[in-house]
Amino acid sequence: MKPPVSHALRLLGISALGLSLLTACPRQYTPPGPSASLSFTFPALTDTTDVRLAALAFERNEKTNGYDPKVVTSTSLYGPSNTAASLYLDGYTLKTWADNAKCTTPFLGGETAGMQEVTVTPDTVRTCNIYFLMFRDANRNGTPESGEVLYETHDLYSYATEAFTYRFVSPDGRSTETGTRTKGWSLVHHQVLQPTATPDRYLLSMNSVPQADEGLNIRLHEPTNAFTSQSLPRAGGHK
Repeated sequence: MKPPVSHALRLLGISALGLSLLTACPRQYTPPGPSASLSFTFPALTDTTDVRLAALAFERNEKTNGYDPKVVTSTSLYGPSNTAASLYLDGYTLKTWADNAKCTTPFLGGETAGMQEVTVTPDTVRTCNIYFLMFRDANRNGTPESGEVLYETHDLYSYATEAFTYRFVSPDGRSTETGTRTKGWSLVHHQVLQPTATPDRYLLSMNSVPQADEGLNIRLHEPTNAFTSQSLPRAGGHK
């Protein structure tokens, strides 16, 4: 016996709705993208109590017109003779920061703010940077604060919406910075040279390294001026 028409239509409607949901909204898996495992070396510390190696990013704060630091990941340091550590940035974390509109902001007017003779090609590129430092978490709040930083590096892990090049001169006119970054995430190596022909003048480069070189050690050091600190190439490491 066939069911009443109204009952049949109701069954048909439910069936059709279920079918439309299955066909209109298929679940799609979006790969998170590549991860990064970065190695660091640093001077030995006699006391590693509450010392942490951290990756740090900054989010744009529209209310203050500044940037708020956010810890991406960190690891504790153990043992006074320890002079090496590593940080792992998984693909999901990197994708989250790349998609974060408070971090991935225009390079022009952002990282170039206050600089002279600025050129960026293309000038539409947006970037999000992850910085690295070692700090003693004296108040144990998990975030580096003023006076807690022990070592830093001017190398960074940077996301760019497109490949680009740039040049600018520091506010005091003493340093000229140039850089070439690849699209996506890359390790950006900092190097400063002081030509003998131009005393008190510095040439600073910030270039993406080949992906094969991301396994080299990143050297942490005491805080220095990024525009004038010297860096000499050495095997197996970066400044």
